[in-house]
Amino acid sequence: MKSLGKQYIGIDLGTSSIKMGLFDQDLSLQHGYQQTYQYMNSANGAREIDPNIWFDIVLTGLHQLVKHARSSDSIAAIGITGQMHTTVFLDQSGNIVRPAILWNDTRTKALVVGLKKQLNIIRESENAKIVSTGSPLVNLIWLKREEPSHFKALQHLLMPVDYIVYRLTGHYSTDYCDASTSSLFDFKQSRWATKICQEFGIDERILPTIHTSSDVIGELKFSLANQLGLPSVVKVVAGTGDNAATALANKTDQEQQPLISLGTSGVVVVPNRRHQLKQIGKNIMFKVGAENESVLTQGVVQTGAVLNDWWLRSIINTEDADAEQRKIPRRLLGKNTVLFFPHLNGEKTLYADPNLRGAFIGIGLETTKDNMYLAVLEGLAFGCRQLYEQMRNCAATNFIRIVGGGAKSTLWLTIFANVFGLPVHKRTVQREAIDGAVMLALIGDGDNVTAQAEDDVVILPDRSLKQAYDVQYQKYLKMATLLISDALRTGDEEVEKMSSLS
Repeated sequence: MKSLGKQYIGIDLGTSSIKMGLFDQDLSLQHGYQQTYQYMNSANGAREIDPNIWFDIVLTGLHQLVKHARSSDSIAAIGITGQMHTTVFLDQSGNIVRPAILWNDTRTKALVVGLKKQLNIIRESENAKIVSTGSPLVNLIWLKREEPSHFKALQHLLMPVDYIVYRLTGHYSTDYCDASTSSLFDFKQSRWATKICQEFGIDERILPTIHTSSDVIGELKFSLANQLGLPSVVKVVAGTGDNAATALANKTDQEQQPLISLGTSGVVVVPNRRHQLKQIGKNIMFKVGAENESVLTQGVVQTGAVLNDWWLRSIINTEDADAEQRKIPRRLLGKNTVLFFPHLNGEKTLYADPNLRGAFIGIGLETTKDNMYLAVLEGLAFGCRQLYEQMRNCAATNFIRIVGGGAKSTLWLTIFANVFGLPVHKRTVQREAIDGAVMLALIGDGDNVTAQAEDDVVILPDRSLKQAYDVQYQKYLKMATLLISDALRTGDEEVEKMSSLS
């Protein structure tokens, strides 16, 4: 039986598609809408988009969702999440100065090394550590150097979530998550970094006011509400980045246990409430509300569950993952003679090398397709463990929670449980970033989040298998060291070292 209470809209602005949904107070989805889109991708690494494309899709989606609302006044609030780092440039009137520069833009690669040195001199080591191509600070510096007229016209800098909030309410805002990952944030004072702005000639006034993620920024603009047939009292909250929203949806901030998202990339998130800023990983300030704050330390294996698709579609020409995984003999687990280095598309967290590529090691005439496929699955688990061990908390870890498309594979979850030596928890009902956005809308509206009860599927590690994988993991670390330190060497000595690993 459907609830007769309020309803909420969630928006998830992804890199290539936008997902939207109409939800009841118990987080049950009543109607969904999704639309893909394309962005400009140039040979020089430039990746841009006209932000109007986002809002046109959002507006179409709102029209669709409102049609399925119980009544014109049942929708109470809107929550938004989406891609992080992407930079939107607006003038004094809120018009677009130039296309937005996406988070995966790489044309600024040459600026990053010198920028890190400058940031270290300013003693903002946290920003020096996390700054990379696609960061808002780098994009601003590039704009100032390459497009001075556009830089001069710039009066408001926003991230994608902020831009949608602005278009819905007319207010400029951001949340602590997006602010803290911009490389323009003072982690000690929890505000914009004045020294960085002064050093690079950036007017701090172009930066939006920082809010907690559930703060109500404003109400739906009258013209939009009228166009949609809604009352103008529909609230819009600040929203947050997609990884933080996923963590919220899966109660990572409450459980204080690591979260691994096996999506396109392999994201490892370690939460803590002690304001611990880790040396490895990106430290994200996540304030759900004034009394609910966590630091989420995030590391990423650039190629996550996409490795599975790559192996199946590009290498062995099939799409039936279940059939291929059933062929792998379980006796091979922990005893595979082949190792796989999973960084097929560069690496940002541990090695900071965008040109890094992957490798198979230990291949012989006896090697089978099963050996290699298992190595791919194990390689990502080893890579995620390496990230986790660099970012882990001092307190003991009770379990790891795994979400995303890769979590559908029981075999992969079993590998992760034994590689980490920890129970793996997976929800029977997957909660995604859009669910986190809706939770923020509920909180901002003063409502309690009362999701339907969900059970966990728990996969426990096997003692003997864990021990076998500990040995394999040490081999993986040796392989990684050799590949990183001797990437350009191809002599017989290196071949001998590699062969000895298996």
